[in-house]
Amino acid sequence: MRKIATGLAFSALALLTSNSATANEFGFSVGAGYPYFAALEGSMATQDKSQRWFANYKMGLDDGFSAGFEQGYGNNLNHAFGGFVGAVGIYKGDDCEPKTDASNIGEAFGSIFGCALKEAFDDETLNGAGLSYSYYFNGINNAGWRLRLEAGYGKASHSKEERAAGGLTISYQF
Repeated sequence: MRKIATGLAFSALALLTSNSATANEFGFSVGAGYPYFAALEGSMATQDKSQRWFANYKMGLDDGFSAGFEQGYGNNLNHAFGGFVGAVGIYKGDDCEPKTDASNIGEAFGSIFGCALKEAFDDETLNGAGLSYSYYFNGINNAGWRLRLEAGYGKASHSKEERAAGGLTISYQF
């Protein structure tokens, strides 16, 4: 599923950049949020500038790609609703229960240390489909700040666990 999502994201980005010669505006944004620490996004406005296609790369303890579409609403097109495929969130993994046998302090310390490492690095990207709501402070295809909420359902990249996830990103669109 991750290879498919990556392929879709790269295809969408290629489509965005190849069609930019038709007088549509190409945009770029950089943001941060939860569960991904950073997000890089390329987008292209439609002819009437009330919609946009996008492809992004989300980075955290695991990373992922997604591609989607948004439709602007409101007088200044500040509100946008959309859909996307690809990285929808992070699966934290199962909780680790360290062995705390008092008779062997070395084994107990090793188990605690091992569980701490597992908790820090066992995150997996959930790949699937989702919906988004964005608030553009200056309008959907204008430079400025954006707040995006995402919710979706996907499958974890390694453990194959399926579940719902969500995220929040604050970004600046250039």
